[in-house]
Amino acid sequence: MLNRVILIGRLVADPELKYTPSGIAVAQFRIAVDRPLSQEAKQQGQEKQADFIDIVAWRQSAEFASQYLTKGRLVAVEGRLQIREYVTQDGQRRKAAEIVADNLKGLDRPREGEGGENYGGGYEQPAAAPAAPAARGGGYERSAAPAARPAGGAPGRGRQMPANDYDDSDLSDPFAE
Repeated sequence: MLNRVILIGRLVADPELKYTPSGIAVAQFRIAVDRPLSQEAKQQGQEKQADFIDIVAWRQSAEFASQYLTKGRLVAVEGRLQIREYVTQDGQRRKAAEIVADNLKGLDRPREGEGGENYGGGYEQPAAAPAAPAARGGGYERSAAPAARPAGGAPGRGRQMPANDYDDSDLSDPFAE
């Protein structure tokens, strides 16, 4: 079986970085991906349409997204499709489709004042790392207090992110009961 998704789109808003109670970084953001138009549709003057797709990044990918990806940036996302079920506050059951990102890469240069001499950098999950944990039941529990970001250089082409300040020995599912 195979569950693999590769998307290229523009960020609709800046990524929202939060931390689980056990200190694991999780970032959520949405990208707009253009639908292809047929030649007939183009000739008839139809406008482009876009799909808005929710993305969830964990750990170092989440840190990379919050530091280097901003609204309007072109980004490549590789990951897997996940359908998550949850119950709203008024008791209704809902489903949410999202992409759990394994690899993120900025594809364009940041605008003036956004920093980013490493605009082409990206983050790829190490092959030995376990897959991102799946949410069980209701949404994600997050703490409001973010941990301090590590000091050091930005990731460049072919380099990995510097060590983070969370305890990476706890790689089990933070949502397991």
